[in-house]
Amino acid sequence: MTSLYSVTREDLYDYLRCPKIVSIKAFQELRRERHKPAPSQRAVDPTIVGMIGEQAVQLGFAGVEKATAMKQISYSIPQVNRSQLLKQIAFESLKGVEEVRQRLRPEYGEITIVGKGQGREPDLAGAVLPDRIAFSSESKIPIIVEVKNSRYQGPADKFQAKFYNGVAEKFGLYVLEERVEGQVTKLPPRLIHSKAEAILLYPRLAASLIIKENYVPTRPMVRQVWTAKQLGLKGFSIETECGSDCPHHRLKIDLPEGNMEPLPPLPLVFSKGMLEDDWNLDTEYQVKYGWRHLPAQLKTTLLFYHAQKANGKVDEWKNWLVQDVGLDKEAADIALNFRKQMRFYSSKPNATQLMKSMRSFLDQWKRILKKRVVKSAPVLIGRATSVYSLPTKSALFVNNAWHRWE
Repeated sequence: MTSLYSVTREDLYDYLRCPKIVSIKAFQELRRERHKPAPSQRAVDPTIVGMIGEQAVQLGFAGVEKATAMKQISYSIPQVNRSQLLKQIAFESLKGVEEVRQRLRPEYGEITIVGKGQGREPDLAGAVLPDRIAFSSESKIPIIVEVKNSRYQGPADKFQAKFYNGVAEKFGLYVLEERVEGQVTKLPPRLIHSKAEAILLYPRLAASLIIKENYVPTRPMVRQVWTAKQLGLKGFSIETECGSDCPHHRLKIDLPEGNMEPLPPLPLVFSKGMLEDDWNLDTEYQVKYGWRHLPAQLKTTLLFYHAQKANGKVDEWKNWLVQDVGLDKEAADIALNFRKQMRFYSSKPNATQLMKSMRSFLDQWKRILKKRVVKSAPVLIGRATSVYSLPTKSALFVNNAWHRWE
């Protein structure tokens, strides 16, 4: 349901085909009853196939020998052990990655994958999650590696790569995994804010596409896409001059045309409200990040015995969180004290407070989504923090996005 509250890259792609498609799909999404296909309806789970492709790329570009790589894939993705078809897909993927790696070597030299990436597009209230971020021995430009472990190459794939390149250049990408840089293990989130290029990898096809162009939607276009989406939620479509061959006719839904001034996205409204209530998004991000990196045994001790049984080691772990993981001292202190965590999170503005403090904007959204705004408020708070909280400078990130809506 989060797609109702953000503009996705699919929305942008559809808008470029015909703005009415965005309106119609938003109309459908709001009214759709979701039905997940039963497992028996699928020969293999496409999510598992995608995971195999990502693993094959990670291991293949690291130079891991195929037999060893197969064992590692089987260990990390147990479903492979129970399916001959998945084993065949894993083998094909590893073989294809090696062929691609050899073909890319003349231009890139050795490609080193440094970790998974995460970018934020505040104007669209969305996040991008590239499969991997890499660097090459022949260039200082970061490489976005996007794995498509299907047997089909489509135009939407190229658009995705261009969009990711645009987000990297405009807002930056964080590398969030434990990684090795220059033979040294690194944990602090690293922001890569520069021009980037993407490689679309199709392991099973032993194919790749290098995408150097970027796509950055203009501010007027962002507002127009939001207009199309919000009109669709109201049961209207944006005004266009379409011919009989326009692709929106394939959806077989004819909505009356309308117009409106677009409202700021709901996750942005909630994040702005949290800032106005003095909530520190930086600290929230860092506490969660630090907690995630603590050993399971230590977390169990802190959860059930607070700091009593961890005495003598708390200072040691605090220094580690500050020096090695990159947390502020305050965030490290909260991460290592469960009682402080409880007090910290209990002070976070809740749905009732935010509905009151941001009432003027939320009342306008209620005219579109009716009771759904109130019912979805907890989800929207989570969405707001996932998009707008950063390791540092979250307030600036939110306020800049807010000013672009004024």
